Amino acid sequence: MRHSTPTARRLSIKPKELSVEAASEEVVAAWLGRLGLTAGLPVTSGTLTAVTLAHLDCISFENLSVFCGAVPDLGLDALARKMLHQQRGGYCFEVNTLLCAGLLGLGFDARLRMARVMWQRDVPGPRTHCVCIVRLNGGEYLVDVGFGGPGPTEPVRLNGHTGDLHTEDRSGLGIVLSRRTDDGQRRDLYAFTEEPTAMSDLEAGNWLAATLPGSLFARTLVVARQSGDLRLVLDGTELRKFAKGRAPHVETLQTPDAVCTCLQDVFGLQPPAGLADVLIRKRFF
Repeated sequence: MRHSTPTARRLSIKPKELSVEAASEEVVAAWLGRLGLTAGLPVTSGTLTAVTLAHLDCISFENLSVFCGAVPDLGLDALARKMLHQQRGGYCFEVNTLLCAGLLGLGFDARLRMARVMWQRDVPGPRTHCVCIVRLNGGEYLVDVGFGGPGPTEPVRLNGHTGDLHTEDRSGLGIVLSRRTDDGQRRDLYAFTEEPTAMSDLEAGNWLAATLPGSLFARTLVVARQSGDLRLVLDGTELRKFAKGRAPHVETLQTPDAVCTCLQDVFGLQPPAGLADVLIRKRFF
């Protein structure tokens, strides 16, 4: 249910704010094929939810390129080649950019916004996350397939509740997404504003996330997939499986080959060339 107040702001989405162009019919067809969805989907809330769930399941969140020393190319052709034809995934700037372009190609009113991560931080971080905002049937929805962990697994209506997730306007921060955790506390995930996002904003955030000294993405493997109620996470060499109502299953992978096999069999990813050597060089084995 949406809860609003007279002072609640709405995101202003205008054509001139486009940071991402609509995907071509060819790319949309390949994208839907990778997601296991049929062509000709209507512009409805049901389609938006189906696309979100399929994205989380079929295109894993992963930072393999950054871990191996590269800065991802955010051009749509490069994203399509990597994620639709080379059996790879990507991190937020990649998966959410592809998502936004695909939604635009389907006819949705979708835009990207830069976000400051607040999860497990004392103060908000820099704008190193991006999210997709969709206007539909008079409402606005946050769609994010690139946060992982406690992030959304379905569209979240702005200024309201969706399951354990809540969005609200907060002075000085903009719109804040928070989650009610198992201990009953509400924890902030990230904040974003209605400021238009240009491609240069995405490129700057992408560069910072990939190259900042001490960056998590450059330091260790982070891979995640959400398949229904089952969440799969590879953190370095530790594979965790979370199923609703069950204790997590944890397995430590013992060799570089085991990591590569896990990426293929568990996450549906084709490991990049040289990954095993990087794992050894960075002293994981």
